[in-house]
Amino acid sequence: MEKNKIKIFYNVYMIIMVLLTVIYSLIMVCMAGAGLIYNGESYGRELENAGIWLIISGILMTAGAVLSFFKKRIFLIISAILTAVGLAVCLAMVYIVCTHADNAGWADNHTMEPVSRMYKERLLPVIVPAVMNLAVNFFKMRN
Repeated sequence: MEKNKIKIFYNVYMIIMVLLTVIYSLIMVCMAGAGLIYNGESYGRELENAGIWLIISGILMTAGAVLSFFKKRIFLIISAILTAVGLAVCLAMVYIVCTHADNAGWADNHTMEPVSRMYKERLLPVIVPAVMNLAVNFFKMRN
């Protein structure tokens, strides 16, 4: 009976991780990157490059989540590396974009809130699925 509870918990955990990965790592991060690339002419080359790196980081974190479904140790190690590198790149790009937005004085036209706050609210939740993935990899490697 105890094994069934653990299996159910594991399956629910993985479903939540996949959903959060798709929403944040894939959609939010990649769409933010695509927006920076699309508006690259008016934003400048630095933010256009940040957009490219955001897309790459989203793909890396998503690939890491996919590889966490395999049981072989090598896949789990690669998954952890991809996830950690993707998260680090994503957070670095969020820092660059937010710093640029604050220095340029970008604000929402209606609420006058800094645009950097919007980027942080939309992109920082990517930490949750990345940490979930790293935790899964850690526990699978230990067993």
